[in-house]
Amino acid sequence: MKVVRQVYIYFGSYFINAAVSFLLLSLLTRYLTPHDYGIINLYSSFLIFLMPFLTGGVLTPLSVEYFKKDKDSYREYFTNAQVIPFISLSILTLLCIISGNVLAAFLRVPLFWIYLLPVTAWFIFINETSMTIARNKNQPWLYAGFSVGKNLAEMALTVGLVIGLSWGWQGRVSSAVLAPFLFLFVSFYFFYRWKFLSATINWKIVKAIFLLSIPFVFERLSIFVLGFSDKYFIDKFDLKGTAEVGLYGLASQIASIVFLVIMSLNSAYHPYLFKKLSEGHVAGFHRSTWLYIAACGIVVAGLFIALPFLFRFFIGEKFQDALPYAYILTGGYFMWGIYNAFYGYLIYISKNRQILYAAIAGMCISLALNTFLVPVYGAKGAAVTSVITYSAMALISFLYVRKYFILKKI
Repeated sequence: MKVVRQVYIYFGSYFINAAVSFLLLSLLTRYLTPHDYGIINLYSSFLIFLMPFLTGGVLTPLSVEYFKKDKDSYREYFTNAQVIPFISLSILTLLCIISGNVLAAFLRVPLFWIYLLPVTAWFIFINETSMTIARNKNQPWLYAGFSVGKNLAEMALTVGLVIGLSWGWQGRVSSAVLAPFLFLFVSFYFFYRWKFLSATINWKIVKAIFLLSIPFVFERLSIFVLGFSDKYFIDKFDLKGTAEVGLYGLASQIASIVFLVIMSLNSAYHPYLFKKLSEGHVAGFHRSTWLYIAACGIVVAGLFIALPFLFRFFIGEKFQDALPYAYILTGGYFMWGIYNAFYGYLIYISKNRQILYAAIAGMCISLALNTFLVPVYGAKGAAVTSVITYSAMALISFLYVRKYFILKKI
């Protein structure tokens, strides 16, 4: 019953986040143009691109090692892991200063916003770290407080800046910077309270964590390539350019309702799976895996049914052409959910090389298909690419896990 209760809490927090995001999305479609929304998507997508290089891939090892180390060892591990993102922050800031004009033209924003990119990515990383630890400590209410609180703060800032002060796309981008900055202090308070911060740095441990985390850089980079790089292909090759990026980005956000629900399921599923594997489960896929996949399917079917209603009553008239993209992208997220179902096994048994291979395969498939399909079919080609790529990654992860676990009927 404890696991069921946690699922309810996690699902409730993601449901609230989805509702807040959708309400904000609905408001913005009435105050921004598709071109404005395109700029927002180009900028926010570049933040996703920076994240794996900023974090160095340490977030996943931080999560897994929490279950394997005692308190003192984990404190040392946690503190030394933070050195890697801090060094990356310095390097990325320098690179943004050097290449500022090129990036500003590429992202269609003033130079000021380029300088804020690395530090904003670091704010987001610290927020993600605190939420991950709260989940691992079986504190779903605290997790919900971090997650929902940040989104509510971001919504309030967006409403004030975009609607109240008429800052346009810059108001939306400003809220995406300010909200994680505000929660930065909350995160460090809990790091201190949990006694995760040590006064000494062991560079041998830093090096070991860095080498362990490298595969997860590619895994996180694959998130950008699979879910966000297509916007740059659309901006370059689609005849409608940045405005079509705005429509596609809106459809992607609506489809990400599935992503949010899957993430809520992950918050309970992965720790539960790790626990069962640590207790000695090796005979095939655990029953929870099939229940997880079934839940993903139900969510996708529900969104398919709801999409026409959502567009008719909640999305501004200028964004109605995004509906076809929403259907295709929602189907893609279902395949991403299946990939996540098997990915947890590979994380636990430390098959980092296999994780790396799956990530690289996904990135290559996505880039190749976008290169050929977007110039011909425009944004629709990018949407189809996402479905094919996630399907391929789901199959690859299934085959890898099947290799390491003896199958039996459950």
